[in-house]
Amino acid sequence: MRRLFLPLLILAVVVTAGVLADRANRAADAGEPDTTVATDSLGTPIVNVRRIPEWLRQPTSNQEFEDALQSVLDEPEVPADRCLRVHRNGIEIAVENADTPLTPAELQRLVTVAAVESLGRETVFVTKVVSNDASPVAEGVLDGDVWLVGGADPVLSTNEYLTRFDDDRASTSLDQLAAELAVELRRRGISEIGGGVVGDEFRFSPSETDYVGTVWTETDNADNVVGPLSGLLVNDGFEWDRQTSTITRSEDPARMAAGILTDLLIRRGITVAEEPTTGEQPASSEQVLLASVESPPITEIAQRALIDGTTAEMLFKEVGRVNGLSPASNDAAFGMLITLLQQGLPVEGSLPLDGSGLSNRGRVTCDLLMGIIEQSPVGGIVSSSLKPIRVSSLADCAPAGTDNMRIISADRGHITALVGEMAADNGSLITFVLIANADTAGGADSSGPCNSIQQSLLEAIARYPVRYGPTPESIAPLAPAPVPETRG
Repeated sequence: MRRLFLPLLILAVVVTAGVLADRANRAADAGEPDTTVATDSLGTPIVNVRRIPEWLRQPTSNQEFEDALQSVLDEPEVPADRCLRVHRNGIEIAVENADTPLTPAELQRLVTVAAVESLGRETVFVTKVVSNDASPVAEGVLDGDVWLVGGADPVLSTNEYLTRFDDDRASTSLDQLAAELAVELRRRGISEIGGGVVGDEFRFSPSETDYVGTVWTETDNADNVVGPLSGLLVNDGFEWDRQTSTITRSEDPARMAAGILTDLLIRRGITVAEEPTTGEQPASSEQVLLASVESPPITEIAQRALIDGTTAEMLFKEVGRVNGLSPASNDAAFGMLITLLQQGLPVEGSLPLDGSGLSNRGRVTCDLLMGIIEQSPVGGIVSSSLKPIRVSSLADCAPAGTDNMRIISADRGHITALVGEMAADNGSLITFVLIANADTAGGADSSGPCNSIQQSLLEAIARYPVRYGPTPESIAPLAPAPVPETRG
């Protein structure tokens, strides 16, 4: 009996279903005409790959996209020493020599900015003026010196110096510090400093004002791409002649800073008896704080580092100092690698010997740059560093269709480099990195500004997705086929 139970149960279910269906038919409206209104039949079945055209075209699209990117590298003007990495939504589309260390030129500044991300977005640099509490004041005269103590602020500047630039770069106003100092001195009944202004660059060693002989050449330094690097730096460490619009590298940036503050105080009616000099501030227990000024947040300073080599180098040194090392070039490079490694970035093969890319000995991989671009938090320092192509260095030669790109580019002598991202029309995010190094300086005519290598790569990327793979129309669902009415 047990063997018959299941078949009997199935039979009962089938019979019951038939009875219910028959009752439903009988309950139907008998007045309905025996006519059916035909509707158009689907040209493409419900379950058909044509109903997901983007998925259908993606393999072919990706292959054609990769071929177009490879064709850029196959051009005869592209040096053999190059690396490329292109991703779509984080998935690799094209890659070549991505772990090969190459010289990145100014793209090194992006690596510096990425390391700075770990210092804290609200980090600021403080410059202060102090006196010795043992210095007496009599008849409006402070009998002693005041110390201008540097906090390694990379952007401390005079208002006059900033007029030489046509951009709104981040800065800390030495004029503001001078004004507040003059007010405080008068409040204390002081109209004259019996000593002088003493500059103290304690944050960085005076022996590390540049990296000539270690990672820079004398020629690199002579180009004034980077000023002297000091814990007390004003106006990028350059003496600026407004009449001739020329700058001269200061041999003693701390003394220069003390001299500028002296002049600003004199303009504000404070007499300074002695010439500016350099020296160590009094012990903290013996100090009297007269005035101080904070820099903008480091997030704003980092943006200036992308266009100002001195700012980039000062941040590079600060990364070394924060990691418990010295600001010397080798220590700062090690500190930077530690910071990047802690962020989970692929540092293998990379050796950032300076912060600005002035050195031709520094090495970076496409893997590291891609990691920096893709792992940067939205709204972070790195993310904010990418600029719309129409306001970038390629604005005058950007190919058509690149308006939705954000990039950073570099081109110096025999080096060309480019990183960026593009929001494609189909919603994909394309990220890309290219570095190319010719064998010798001047060996590649295509390495100047707006060079053909950069333009070809941007054009190949800009054509995605419309110009790669089958056209959307050719694989879209077919139009419904009309069917004539029939009468039973």
